[in-house]
Amino acid sequence: MTTPVTCSVALPIPVGRHYRYEVPPALADRVMPGARVLVPVRSREMIGVVTEVSPEAVPDLRSILLTPDAAPLVSPRLLELAAWVSRYYAAPPGLTLRTMLPPALWGASRLIARLDRTDRVGGASGDVVELLDRAGGRLSATALRRKLKRPVWDVLQRLARAGVITLEVEPPDLGPAAGTVSIIRLTRSIPSLLEREQLFGRAKKQRTAYEAIDAAGGEAEVSHLTGQMSISPAVVQGLVKRGVARIEKRESLRDPFKDVSASPPASPTEAQQAAIRGISALIPGAAALLFGVTGSGKTLVYLEAMRAEVAAGRGAIVLVPEIALTSQTVARVRGVFGDSVAVIHSGLSEGERADA
Repeated sequence: MTTPVTCSVALPIPVGRHYRYEVPPALADRVMPGARVLVPVRSREMIGVVTEVSPEAVPDLRSILLTPDAAPLVSPRLLELAAWVSRYYAAPPGLTLRTMLPPALWGASRLIARLDRTDRVGGASGDVVELLDRAGGRLSATALRRKLKRPVWDVLQRLARAGVITLEVEPPDLGPAAGTVSIIRLTRSIPSLLEREQLFGRAKKQRTAYEAIDAAGGEAEVSHLTGQMSISPAVVQGLVKRGVARIEKRESLRDPFKDVSASPPASPTEAQQAAIRGISALIPGAAALLFGVTGSGKTLVYLEAMRAEVAAGRGAIVLVPEIALTSQTVARVRGVFGDSVAVIHSGLSEGERADA
């Protein structure tokens, strides 16, 4: 792959064009379409999304400051969709992309310089090191620029490449952290009833808990055992002390609809099958209008058309006319696709949207 020298960046501002920036060699392996980057914009720094890279040099470009993420957050298909939306609705490209990621990923960010070594350097680099040292080893790029009364981004990049400072983005995370859930996992298999009798003896409640976890596939959420099965936390800890289980913390995505599900749909009627075949025969980019009175079974047609797309390795988006209908629609869709369904709407919290 050709090493990028310059790139185009979409910024979340009402401007109908992309901005061009130079790609520092130290960041070249992480600057690619879909990646978030921290860039200088006039006298401040902003988060943008790379839309295109080029091996051709362009004189007098400002340089990308930092790449906060290890991998691109916007897929090629989403970039393509954003470009189409921007053209079709005459919307600024950066504002279009902003709607595709949770607000936390576009939050106000600052470039922070952290002093790692107090090397003897001269010129502008020496001024930056001295100022950082006096400030306790940590200052924002904006504060450095204001105190020195001149641009410092190029100097910071040189010092970072030399290992004198470390550049960080504040906040450095990708939005609110996902929650965690406690999982108890069996670490010892006790297949025979005699072995269980000998091991647990009079600890009948521990044996009951062990067998419940075993029946669930060898692991279960601690909250499920203590809540729905009324097993006390002391019994759960007893399994750990006995050496037959351990408790782990796992990431738990915030999903307000995790308990919403429905039975798998019925088989399509002949009329519904005809509609499904008609949708399947559409060429890419074509549209269809499905007509039917309320209760006639249109949703089943949608679900079967989506099933074919998912089976082919693609995805589907269902637009619901109002938030009040979300739970009903989620139940129908999850009846077919299970937990692979993500829900996003304006009534969710920022954390729930970030997880989705």
